[in-house]
Amino acid sequence: MSELAELLKQKAEIEARIEKVKAAEVDKMKLQFADLATQLRELNALPDLVAALFTDKAGTFNAYRTMRVKKA
Repeated sequence: MSELAELLKQKAEIEARIEKVKAAEVDKMKLQFADLATQLRELNALPDLVAALFTDKAGTFNAYRTMRVKKA
């Protein structure tokens, strides 16, 4: 049973590391997406539907706030 317990412990540690790396990658992709959305809007190339998703009730466009990411 000790071998099984050790393998289960290793599995849990690996799964925890996978989740940590996955979360970091998702945050990085969100930042890239917010950057891209902002650049496209500056070029007036962002589709209206997407622009509306990043615009608040006051009419302010802010992809970073909407995506909940900090500017680099």
